[in-house]
Amino acid sequence: MDGAIVGLGLTEQGRHLGVSARELRRRALDAAIADAGLVRGQIDGYVLVGSGFEDLRYLGINPRFSYSLQSGGASPALAVAAAVGAVATGQAEYVACVYGETWSSQPPLLQPNSGGPDGFDIGSYSYGYPYAFGLVGPGAVYALQARRHMERYGTTSEQLGAVAVAARDYASVRPGAVGYGQPITLADHQGSRMIVDPLRLLDCSRPTDGGAAVIVTSRARAADCAGRSVQVLGMGAGHGIGGWWDGTMFDKHADAARSGERAYRQAGLGPDDIDVAQFYDAFSIAIVLQLEQYGFCAAGEGGPLAAAGGTRIDGAIPTNTGGGQLSGFYATGFTPLSEGILQARGAAPSNQVPDVRACLVSGHGGNGGVSGSWAHATLILGPLD
Repeated sequence: MDGAIVGLGLTEQGRHLGVSARELRRRALDAAIADAGLVRGQIDGYVLVGSGFEDLRYLGINPRFSYSLQSGGASPALAVAAAVGAVATGQAEYVACVYGETWSSQPPLLQPNSGGPDGFDIGSYSYGYPYAFGLVGPGAVYALQARRHMERYGTTSEQLGAVAVAARDYASVRPGAVGYGQPITLADHQGSRMIVDPLRLLDCSRPTDGGAAVIVTSRARAADCAGRSVQVLGMGAGHGIGGWWDGTMFDKHADAARSGERAYRQAGLGPDDIDVAQFYDAFSIAIVLQLEQYGFCAAGEGGPLAAAGGTRIDGAIPTNTGGGQLSGFYATGFTPLSEGILQARGAAPSNQVPDVRACLVSGHGGNGGVSGSWAHATLILGPLD
């Protein structure tokens, strides 16, 4: 596969930054261009990760194409896949995939499908009849997945707590993470208030503001770029709408298994070859489910694996080494993607896994018409030697 990531740009990530989403995207793009050693005029493809039209005048670029891509938290990984395709077909030489949002600065009032200017429209989270019965937002859906897993396999709240504690331990030593300097214990997790049974406050991620950008090109052009480039070894995608039709909506993490199978096949690798994983982790149960569906353990063994320290730096599969969305920051799928790039470069500012040759990155979100039918995307990244 001929695709490489040559630039990574991250702005400050945090709550109530007081910076517009547009400005966050410009700052992230500036950082990615500088990281790649490029000049602005070389960016000839642009993918906005989100909805709507981009202000290209404000960004100061003149690409051959510019479009938005929206599939929730799966969007960044899918944007990289689209960029690889654009480069491979000669549509562009350097494609910027850019994100910037101000989630924590938006009005807190939830209005289902209002479209009005005075409240935050929860949009697709209110799709269909489940909203009429109180199924609002992703937390309720993940709670159903967690309860189903508990009933089938005996997974416990303490095992979910182990996921949260490990993520916070990673974040507590990562400068810039929202959990920096704030480790938690299992007792803290168990004592945190219930949000939607069985998920507690510390099972949930927090919305943050921030921008992120990556620049994608061919492996040949990557040789002329500054810094250490990362190659895209494999890509995959799947969609959870199939679970709606066959009654397995809450038995699995959308279509992660099939998405992973395609990425593994393209990369010529398997679970045993992955050195570090960066999962989309809006809630702790997502880690447990993905450990199983990506083949790092058998069904029902994700909770025990996490409780035994399997996701830690010296564990079977170091996972979300920057703290993930649970404790690092919430830039949708750019949270795992950015950490995956850093790990593949050997440049993580903390918690660097030694000698990374293959890093699995996932994205997840953007339902297919009813809450829970999420899209899923997988990238396998490695250093470009």
